[in-house]
Amino acid sequence: MKKLLSLAMAVVLLCGCVFAFSSCSDKKVKIGVQSGTTGESFLKGNADMGFEGYDNIDTQSYDNASLAVTDMENGNIKYVVIDAAVGKSLAADNDAIKVIDYALTKEDFGIGVDKNQTELLEQINGILASKRAEIDAIYEKYADVNEDNAANWTGETIPAGTVDSSKNQLVVATNAAFPPYEFTVGNNFAGIDMEIAKLIADELGMELVIMDMAFESVVTSIGKNGVDIAVSGLTINPARAQVVNFSDPYEEGSYQVILAMKDDTTFDSCTSAEEVLAKLAELK
Repeated sequence: MKKLLSLAMAVVLLCGCVFAFSSCSDKKVKIGVQSGTTGESFLKGNADMGFEGYDNIDTQSYDNASLAVTDMENGNIKYVVIDAAVGKSLAADNDAIKVIDYALTKEDFGIGVDKNQTELLEQINGILASKRAEIDAIYEKYADVNEDNAANWTGETIPAGTVDSSKNQLVVATNAAFPPYEFTVGNNFAGIDMEIAKLIADELGMELVIMDMAFESVVTSIGKNGVDIAVSGLTINPARAQVVNFSDPYEEGSYQVILAMKDDTTFDSCTSAEEVLAKLAELK
């Protein structure tokens, strides 16, 4: 009986060792992203966007970049992948983190338009082309805004409005958790995208109505419940273009970067985006 018990214990211990070894060997590096963004597709993989993904990375999704950065500071994740403009704004106000400023992706932002409204698309493209100076001024206005200080914004804000089919309205879908592009101030909205949407509505002589929702729902909401367009830092890509028509880019050359803790040296020797991408694939 003692021999049988000893044998059983040995089997249990062996299984435990095998499980522990397997768990250790399967352990992945945790990297944070904002849910529904290009950064998430880049790490997880998305055939429609041409991203193969990373088998060695455990992608952790957050409602916004600030939450991901906080988790990185607390040691729960190793890095954060985020839009460059947002990442640089966060790093500017946080001495504990730094930007690995090499483009992981290259992308253009466009306005998603209901496929049934081709005339509206033409009008929006005309406004984007003719109001370039005004749009550049909007970008300049929000140059120092990030998720840490957006709540203190004292500039112009835009009320949400209410959808009313009897009125001449431009209804825009957004996810107001992406400073400096879109964010809330009390019950109102502000940000680059929101002011561009207001500029378009004003040029068309329409009342702007803003519908705030989860980022994953922004594109699919177009054409439903009165939603005409989406302005939410949307990267133009083939998958989304199956659902909506995209305007001409209003921001070109946007890209994803890595945020790291200031004392992290993993990417310090990198001198190109290719080298950063290679390092990502080697992380353990």
